[in-house]
Amino acid sequence: MNERERFIIRRFDPKRDIEAAYRCYVSGFYHNMWPIIDHSEPRIIKDFMLSFSRAVDATFVAEADGEARGLLMGFFPARRASLVRVVLAQVAMHIKVLFRRYNMTPFARAAWWRVGIGELAYLVHQEKAPAEVLLLTSRKDYRGGIGRALMDAWVEETRAQGYDKIVVSTDSTVSYDFYERYGFKRVRDFPLKCFFYSLPGVDVSGYIYSLQVPQE
Repeated sequence: MNERERFIIRRFDPKRDIEAAYRCYVSGFYHNMWPIIDHSEPRIIKDFMLSFSRAVDATFVAEADGEARGLLMGFFPARRASLVRVVLAQVAMHIKVLFRRYNMTPFARAAWWRVGIGELAYLVHQEKAPAEVLLLTSRKDYRGGIGRALMDAWVEETRAQGYDKIVVSTDSTVSYDFYERYGFKRVRDFPLKCFFYSLPGVDVSGYIYSLQVPQE
């Protein structure tokens, strides 16, 4: 059974999928985002997922056993409108946190701002490309082909739009080697200061990967 047979790849449905998307996020990022997950309302992660699903050009889910078990968000920064929507979604989330919308503890707020400031390093080191993966996550108990199935869908979408390059920003705390196995090439490697609270004392590197998409 190949990846396409194991998973139903379809577009994200906010009403149907938000709870499952939240579980995917927690499963994929709890180890480096636990101060925010544990010390804020779950609504902060759900609002994040909903806001960016509206801002990006495509959000795919991989469904198995009747529920979304993985999720990929991608957008086309080559399109100014797409880039502006993503930036505004990020700004809106920061404003909500600033005005204490999510009943976050001081610890959670400190972790949030540390992550936000740390991620500025990606802007400095970013590789220009017409297409970008904004988020890829999945349930750990469903891994083994789910990431490839989702990435295949995004590559097909990118090719269909006439673009020939995809970039993704990631780091050494997650399964970055997936991108290497898929065929991405690492083009940037730099210190990342995002996880001072969640992973104290751990040296973290930020990575940017690039993939050439052949046109049919």
